Amino acid sequence: MYKIIDMADFIKEISDLPVDKQEDVLQNLSDKMMPIEIDGNIFMIHQNVASLIDNLSAQLKFLEKERDIQFARKKNN
Repeated sequence: MYKIIDMADFIKEISDLPVDKQEDVLQNLSDKMMPIEIDGNIFMIHQNVASLIDNLSAQLKFLEKERDIQFARKKNN
């Protein structure tokens, strides 16, 4: 199970790091985070996760088209 932490807990966790590492972590978060809306709620997700979601969505659309084509072929035969 994943540990759910809020921003205050996150800051406490990185506070033990050297200042330059803290800056790197925070810069990485700000540079590579993107908003996503789910059921009216906005969540910030990593850019790589957003790309994964986009690719999976495209694959699903492709598979749906392929399924529809196969179904139409079976129906016509």
